[in-house]
Amino acid sequence: MSLLLATVKANTIIQSLQIRYPSEINIREISMECGAYVRERKIDGAEAWLVRKGTKGIITVNSGIQEPGRKCFAIAHELGHFELHSDSQLVVCSNEDMYAWNRSKEQEIEANEFASCILMPEVIFSRYIKKEAPNMVRVSELSGEFGTTLTATAIRYVQLSPESCAVAVSKDCILKWYKKSDSFSFHLKVGEKLSPDTYAFDSFDGSELPAKRRSVPATAWIAGVIDPDGEIIEHSIALKSYGVVLSLLWIDKEIRYRFKERDEEEPEFDLTDKFTSDGKRWQW
Repeated sequence: MSLLLATVKANTIIQSLQIRYPSEINIREISMECGAYVRERKIDGAEAWLVRKGTKGIITVNSGIQEPGRKCFAIAHELGHFELHSDSQLVVCSNEDMYAWNRSKEQEIEANEFASCILMPEVIFSRYIKKEAPNMVRVSELSGEFGTTLTATAIRYVQLSPESCAVAVSKDCILKWYKKSDSFSFHLKVGEKLSPDTYAFDSFDGSELPAKRRSVPATAWIAGVIDPDGEIIEHSIALKSYGVVLSLLWIDKEIRYRFKERDEEEPEFDLTDKFTSDGKRWQW
């Protein structure tokens, strides 16, 4: 699997087209420039598919997708297959494939990495990450700026942020998966029921989420034996149409392990190169 190749390929296209601003990132036009025509059709059981013939291709995206950001990601994902996987003449991608981070589907992971990089190029996206405490308000603004889904934007934000932060998704009051920045050195409690000390828990309990980020005990989110007085900043948003809560977590003060350093053999649930404990893919 080569995520680096996916990143380099996307960056090369952005540079060759001299794209400098979010408003210039039109994935349909970019696809056409690459030799892949984009059309919309009603598709049953798939988000999009790619048909290739030689150096040309046709990307068909499901016209039933209502969310513009999700539709753009589907097109970008298929363009990723077109650019990276020349041996595939026909690629059909389901909703799960579109957001796969499972090692058993390496080509889907590569296509997703390509999609993220071409819709939110690092050289452009990084200019919009302000020197401020990570918060969902800023992520939402970036989502509107780049025309991407809130979840995809949050993942890219965390990926490129210099801050120690992570984004987590919970469903049915269970932490499903998370993605962290390079400087976030902890693991979260994937597969466990949310702690009542988290605001995400309150959302599933019927309470409204606070509009601003708030401090909560670090032990509510972080796995392992850590300083019980440590705190983590949480800013959660309920995505009601998906039945999930998206949480942006930020460590602004050092948190120490209480008895020992982090066990190097501790399971890693960061979606950079692993999948969740139950084999699910993120899809919100």
